[in-house]
Amino acid sequence: MGNVATIGIDSDAKSRIQNIDAVTSELKNKVDNLAQKVDSTNAALVALRREFEEFRIDQTKSNALNRATNELVRVRQELEQKFSNYSVVRDTMLGVLQATDLALVKKDTISRVSEELMLSTPEYWLAPCLVAVAAWIGNDRELAERAIKEAVKRNETKTALTMALICRRNQKQATCYEWLSVYFAHQDASNFSEDTLMYIDAYANGIFGEDEKHICDDYINKWMREVRGSSSNIDEEQAKLWSDYCLGFSHDTSEQFPELKESVLEYERIDAYIRRINSAEAIASNFNSIQNTPVDSDSLKTAIDKRLIGLIGRYDNKEDALRREEHYYELVKYFDGNEERAREQRDLEERMRREQMLNLVQQLTKTVISDKPVMPSMKKTAVAYLTDYIKNGYKTYITEKKADFPENITVSVDGWEGTTTDGNDQPRLVAEYTNEINTRREAELKAANTIMPKVKMGIGAVLAALGAIFGLVNQPLYFIVAVAGLYVILKGFQESKVLKNNLALINTKFDDQLVKGKEKIESTCDQWSKAKIVVADFENKPVDIFTA
Repeated sequence: MGNVATIGIDSDAKSRIQNIDAVTSELKNKVDNLAQKVDSTNAALVALRREFEEFRIDQTKSNALNRATNELVRVRQELEQKFSNYSVVRDTMLGVLQATDLALVKKDTISRVSEELMLSTPEYWLAPCLVAVAAWIGNDRELAERAIKEAVKRNETKTALTMALICRRNQKQATCYEWLSVYFAHQDASNFSEDTLMYIDAYANGIFGEDEKHICDDYINKWMREVRGSSSNIDEEQAKLWSDYCLGFSHDTSEQFPELKESVLEYERIDAYIRRINSAEAIASNFNSIQNTPVDSDSLKTAIDKRLIGLIGRYDNKEDALRREEHYYELVKYFDGNEERAREQRDLEERMRREQMLNLVQQLTKTVISDKPVMPSMKKTAVAYLTDYIKNGYKTYITEKKADFPENITVSVDGWEGTTTDGNDQPRLVAEYTNEINTRREAELKAANTIMPKVKMGIGAVLAALGAIFGLVNQPLYFIVAVAGLYVILKGFQESKVLKNNLALINTKFDDQLVKGKEKIESTCDQWSKAKIVVADFENKPVDIFTA
């Protein structure tokens, strides 16, 4: 009975355990399914969030694009309302200049149109300039003078430059220089524009005619002094800049002095100085070419006329705020409504504009060293005004490695080292080198010259003798000992032959080394002598880069 009860209990327990396992398995499956649903839901939420973010960004861009389009309409309408007559004045002034060149328009027509525009633009500096030009054409001196006074009152700098360039076109040389003087008086040497540099170039190359009173020369010299006075280290900056410029003409001397490069410890110091000496002629040729470049006067006159057209056609300062606003909204449209990109581009352009502010010396320097295309006359003018700075930079370039040029050199061949001053003591160096190599030869021969072959032949002879003795007593033993003795003697002879061959090879190796080493020492000394001559010749007769 007890066993039956126990069996029943065990069966019942197993059944319950199986039920628990089944429930557990079912719960696990449900949990797994739930986890999968949660993961799927999370993935869907992530995708939904991404789609929503993309939608939000697209909507933001679309709104910005629409806003930019509307704002562009507003800004341009405001420009039209406030400054449309400015544009008419600009176009008319350009038309008048062209008409006077071709003589196709009546003077009365020009005067009437000019006076009407003067009335419609009470603040624009170009309007009275237009009236003055029209009066000038009509030989109305009094009206021209009144108009000029009004133009100067509105914007003296632009009026002066415009009138100077117009006078140049009409060959009014004295008046041209008077206006240039007024324009130059307003220029800041610490913030010098490329346009003003162009006018200096035109002046230096006679496009404005002869400056009898040296008006422009005086201003240019004044600006150069101002730049120097405003910077305590300009001389050092310019010296380094032109030294670096000259460095671009240098090339290493490894082809000229290959043995020095291979066998002299001081080669880098030799190369640093001689490569600069070697480049002197190329540097001189470069500046000589710039200075002797013929000036294309027609091209320069055309460039000046383009500057006049650009000055007349340029927006007025009063338009700047609206023009900047217009440009920003154009950038928003260009970047498909991405306002952040538009702001970054606008800020970058503004930063670049500020960074391009250079003083007169920097503008002149940039003209010479820039990789961008530059009119040859501009380079010629820049070099003329920078001559002293360039000379100092060239002097720095040549001399900064002079003190480091060695008086003596260390020749290094096959691990041996010897010193020489002028390379004329080759016999001494060769003797020292020979002693060193022979010492190494003796050491290597000694290490290779073993007595083992002789020992082996001696042992073989002893064994052969013992074999003869044993032969009297024991014939088999005699044979074994005799054979062993002969083998040892033969082995000794073979090793002796190998030893002699090895010793011969060692001697041959060192003999060849001596021949090549001596040749290298001699050629190195010869090249050192030539290098010293190159230096001496240059220092006795240095190259003047502006007279070579």
